[in-house]
Amino acid sequence: MLKPKMGSVMDVLLLVVLVVGCGCLNNTNALDSSGGSVSILEFGAIPSNSSNAACWANSLALMKAIHNVSDSSSSSPSTVLIPQGFDFSSFPIQVSNVSGVTLRIDGHLLASKNISAWPLDKNKRCIDFMLFTNVSDFVITGSGRVDGQGYDWWWLTIFTVIHKERPHLISFYTSTNVIVENVELKNSPSFHLRTHDLIGGIFRHITIRVDVDQQKQLYRDGGLMQTLQHPLTKETIEIPTFPLNTDGIDPAGKDIHIYNCSIENFDDAIAVKPSHRGDLSQCSQNMLIENCTVYFGVGMTIGSVPPNLQYNCVRNITFRNINSHHPIKAIYIKTNPGTDGYGIIDNIVYENINITYPLWWSIYIGPQQQKQPDGRGPGCMLYPFGGECPTQPRVPIYNVTLRNVDSTNGLLSPGVLRCNATKPCTGIVFDNVHVSGDHWPADNFICENMIIETTNTSPRPACNNTTPDMSPQMARTKRQAVRVDQKIQE
Repeated sequence: MLKPKMGSVMDVLLLVVLVVGCGCLNNTNALDSSGGSVSILEFGAIPSNSSNAACWANSLALMKAIHNVSDSSSSSPSTVLIPQGFDFSSFPIQVSNVSGVTLRIDGHLLASKNISAWPLDKNKRCIDFMLFTNVSDFVITGSGRVDGQGYDWWWLTIFTVIHKERPHLISFYTSTNVIVENVELKNSPSFHLRTHDLIGGIFRHITIRVDVDQQKQLYRDGGLMQTLQHPLTKETIEIPTFPLNTDGIDPAGKDIHIYNCSIENFDDAIAVKPSHRGDLSQCSQNMLIENCTVYFGVGMTIGSVPPNLQYNCVRNITFRNINSHHPIKAIYIKTNPGTDGYGIIDNIVYENINITYPLWWSIYIGPQQQKQPDGRGPGCMLYPFGGECPTQPRVPIYNVTLRNVDSTNGLLSPGVLRCNATKPCTGIVFDNVHVSGDHWPADNFICENMIIETTNTSPRPACNNTTPDMSPQMARTKRQAVRVDQKIQE
């Protein structure tokens, strides 16, 4: 089996020959002739060459160029250029402790397909393709593409034993004031854009594409695509029961704005991950995700959120003006199993959401269903058609508002709304929510242990503790009372 490892000594020697031959190790002020930016070509980058030596050369060139402009005086260029018209294959790029840099990607940056030579960190995990740690005022922009060339990684994940080792495409750790805009991200081995403990982020005008047809065929070949036949329409529904985790954007941190993005990825489109007390951000909070279009996604998602000894937290998140076409799930809030520690999901808003032809659930609030590649997770993707799917008492869900949600042409029941009997979901509001379709296996939501206020909603969730329709003013008053009561209890 191919397994990621460090490159061979011969690769390193050949890299030195290539780079020194370019005379670029001594070039610390190389400027692109097109105007005030530092081109990676001037630092030894080798286009149109996917050999190990060229991949290491391109990794070194990009890292050296970024540090060069960060260390330069204020009068020097602050932009690193991957020039248009060139393809650069590369091994991972690791950048830390830089500030005030713009990386302009106008060409194509491709992750090496040589999995056996992929470097590992000290924990024997694959290093993310573009890994930024402790950076500030950092911008990624341009008209180009970052391509993870992830097919071989997906294949190995399904048919062999590579699980947690797959690299993410772009990651930011413990950073501040980051912008990613305009670029295309494609076929990541795992998540496309991930942040952990980011304070201040803008992600806009990003296109994320995964070859969905390739993934579907891999699922079929691996026996991991479950099929159900709708009893009314006789239509075959295909649902993957094993995730490849090619998420679109997974932010964790605070003060983040994501907008005007287009995502097709067969997994979570945008998934807000929890932060906890050990992080600078303390809680993943104060995020606005808006004006996005999703194809074949698994939700504008909260989570998953497992309990944590440092108290996992997601709060104050708004999704609005979202169009979701053929989603597996569209509105998605998920807890995760765990028996140590606690967490919370609080004050989540979904507003102006349009869902067409959902393939599975339009609205899902409850425990995560899929089993992860490393074996974690409940593995109850086919619930309620078979098996149990336990809810999570250690991560309560409070104050979720769905407003102006329209879902049409669904194949299944309107949705699943499930909380734990010891910690019912409270402060849940459905305001002008309409879900239409064939409604199989039930005409209404599958609903447990959830206190819901409804206004102009069809079908109206038939939970035992759903409150009658009430005026918006009455609903606001009651929600305020619930929040005050919760704060007193805390």
